[in-house]
Amino acid sequence: MKWSFIGQQKLKAAGLLLSLMLVILFTATSLKHAVQDMDQTMASLYRDRLQPAVDLVHISESLHAKRLVLDNQFLTQSPLSGSVLVRYLRQHDQQIANRIGHYEKTKLTADEAIWLKSFKQNWAQGKQVEGLIQQLMATGKWAVARQLFSERGATLFKQSIQSVHELAQIQTKTGQSAVKEAHQLAAGGSLNVSLLTAISLLVGLVILGLIQNTSLRSLESPLFPLN
Repeated sequence: MKWSFIGQQKLKAAGLLLSLMLVILFTATSLKHAVQDMDQTMASLYRDRLQPAVDLVHISESLHAKRLVLDNQFLTQSPLSGSVLVRYLRQHDQQIANRIGHYEKTKLTADEAIWLKSFKQNWAQGKQVEGLIQQLMATGKWAVARQLFSERGATLFKQSIQSVHELAQIQTKTGQSAVKEAHQLAAGGSLNVSLLTAISLLVGLVILGLIQNTSLRSLESPLFPLN
């Protein structure tokens, strides 16, 4: 009977240990997937949200710089020469083109694709207007050039900046969603760890109880007749 009891206790302990190992295996697999998903989310957050946001800042700076130098052409008594002005505008346009190239390589949402297309159209039309303004200034038609700059040029500039602002807003919203997703993944991993800890403690206590019962049963001495 004693050996049968001890065998039953060992089987119970082995069953509990097996259950614990299965839970550990399942939890470890879940944690591995959670960490991988979190890693992908954070990489996407940098690649598709933070870096494009920096590109938008530089695009906005280049647009304002172009606008400012053209405005100064009408205000200063010693405007830049035609060749210097062309070189300056081309440098900023090249910077914008490079930033757009970076942006287009990221994962775009449907709204991003729409606003980016709108920006590229306004920017292209703005460059055409800038070219006309330079031609008018080169032929001495400063009044006409200034009117074109103040009217059509100003409209295209505002539309381009509006497109940049809309893209920045999308970056903010999608970035917040990515951060929320990362928090959820982290919370899920923390829950799995807490569950595993609780189960481990419970199984450990049960096994200790089984061992103690087995030890007590083993210490029971059989009654032998004294005579």
